[in-house]
Amino acid sequence: MRTQNNNLLQEPGVRFGRTLVIPSAEPIFEHRLDAIATPANRRGVMGVGVSGQIRIHGGTEIEREAMALAPLTMGSAVVTSAGKLAEQGTRAIIHAVISDALGTPTREHIIREATMSTLAAADRQRFRSLVLPPLGNGPGIGRYGSDAVLIIMSEEVVAHLRRFTSRLERIVLVCHDAREVRDLEHALIEARRQWWGLQV
Repeated sequence: MRTQNNNLLQEPGVRFGRTLVIPSAEPIFEHRLDAIATPANRRGVMGVGVSGQIRIHGGTEIEREAMALAPLTMGSAVVTSAGKLAEQGTRAIIHAVISDALGTPTREHIIREATMSTLAAADRQRFRSLVLPPLGNGPGIGRYGSDAVLIIMSEEVVAHLRRFTSRLERIVLVCHDAREVRDLEHALIEARRQWWGLQV
């Protein structure tokens, strides 16, 4: 991370205890981490966007596993295998259920619940690292921009790390561009100041 007034960490991201939270504009599959989260619907169908990319790169067996668990509960998270993505070190896909059906909008409290459920699932599975793309963002009525979704999710990440002793050592929050990275980085720094009472 860049240094400003010698207060910022000398590593990418912001550290909360043992866990390093990293805003990044790098593509999802550039991060060789244990688990990748993906927005999901109650049927487990993987459409376009992040879930579609995962299905393409990891194989249709990921979708079949998720659909076999349907109907999924709103705000929950279910874990499936990573399919072909296991070849690059990914151990699992965590499906965060944020909508009733493919393409339908979500709500803020659902995004929060699904983020919490995803983090809890990662800890139950003893994962050390997790990629978190925006859950529920997109154009149209009732949809959120990725910047708004990332702030909501980052708040739940910080709350989770404050409440529990997490096994996660790295959490990557996937941003759309460099501006989102900067904005989220600043929000995380402020959260650490407020919640941990530490200078960063």
